[in-house]
Amino acid sequence: MAKKKNDSAPKSWWHFTGTDESFEATHPEAISRLYFPLCNEAGLLSAITPQLQGDIKTGQNHFLTQPVSVEDLYSTRVARQFWVAVDGKAPWPVATEPCEKSNLKAGALWHTLTRDCRRLGLQAEITNFVPSAADTVELMTVKLTNTSRKPFRITATAAIPIFGRSADNLRDHRHVSSLLHRIRLHAHGVLVTPTMSFDERGHHLNTTTYAIVGSESDGTAPQGFFPTIPSFIGEGGTLDAPRAVLEDWDVPDLSDVELQGREAMGALRFKSRKLNPGQTATYLLLMGIAEDAKDVDGWIKRYGEIEKVDAALVAARAYWKERLDAVQIQTDNADFNRWTRWVTLQPMLRKIFGCSFLPDFDYGRGGRGWRDLWQDCLALLLLQPESARALLLNNFCGVRLSGTNATIIGKRAGEFIADRNNISRV
Repeated sequence: MAKKKNDSAPKSWWHFTGTDESFEATHPEAISRLYFPLCNEAGLLSAITPQLQGDIKTGQNHFLTQPVSVEDLYSTRVARQFWVAVDGKAPWPVATEPCEKSNLKAGALWHTLTRDCRRLGLQAEITNFVPSAADTVELMTVKLTNTSRKPFRITATAAIPIFGRSADNLRDHRHVSSLLHRIRLHAHGVLVTPTMSFDERGHHLNTTTYAIVGSESDGTAPQGFFPTIPSFIGEGGTLDAPRAVLEDWDVPDLSDVELQGREAMGALRFKSRKLNPGQTATYLLLMGIAEDAKDVDGWIKRYGEIEKVDAALVAARAYWKERLDAVQIQTDNADFNRWTRWVTLQPMLRKIFGCSFLPDFDYGRGGRGWRDLWQDCLALLLLQPESARALLLNNFCGVRLSGTNATIIGKRAGEFIADRNNISRV
């Protein structure tokens, strides 16, 4: 008897929708190593998977969540997790529990995942995007709809571990750097401001704040927080089985000894509420990196209610549409025309992400290849001619009469590096 092929991926699992680059996919979690970029030109860099994994950062030395490469996407427990408990039944980890129906809709640059949990009679619609404004924050909305015929009570808990340091600290001085964490409870969430940036290049005072904050649709703050990994997972627990959720713990009142110098956790407990058949409860999460802790208050003011988040999504989609409309390709193949819009977006993503900050492109430490930038400029001449001029002039600064031209370019104008070992190349 012939063996059955081990092929669990659905056939014809995605297709374009509408007239632009937007697409839809069925059961996208069945495709291994799948992820999607989210970013803005202010420098917030994210990757997100159909199970809400992927990291959030602004550069090599500032990761809000744990850094991941493509091989981590199937092994890590870290995700933008959201737990829902219904009337004493086993809680639902919205991002990761296998479900009967899941669907993904995405475009430039937004990502909406819909998942159904029949055992609870709940549907979750999760939208993630980065606003086009100069805010280094990723926005996430979670809409929970009662699809059953009976009313029930739900208790929702967002659960996102806060890494809050350099990617170098993933292994190098992981414990020591956690001792530097200073965790503060904000009215809307958890803020972490490490006292120092600690690595082999030196020790520097730190002012960067890493934040997970949230609210209900009308701006109501969460009921309380589990701000450390130990306070959330409990002794013997894991991120897949946190005792705070499974045993319905009350939010803790931690002493300084229990709070400071710990691995941080952005676990936000929202107040329980009744959900009637067909009714929807909406929750908002703001996940960001701030140069000043006061910036977090500005995020909440701008994005702390559903109407404001919806307006920011409309603005972000219009922002990227304007850039993609700069080059329009029309052939007799409608799908090819839509696909070329993603090709148009690629040089913009390279300019923002460089070579180092997506799971498949996890080499280097944030520098961008000088030779590659010349190729990118060819596309940017068509897409963003006003910025291409400055890029071209800046690139010429890397040309040296000695022939030892730059191979890596930094973020600042005129910042050129021979390579990571300071070896000049001809």
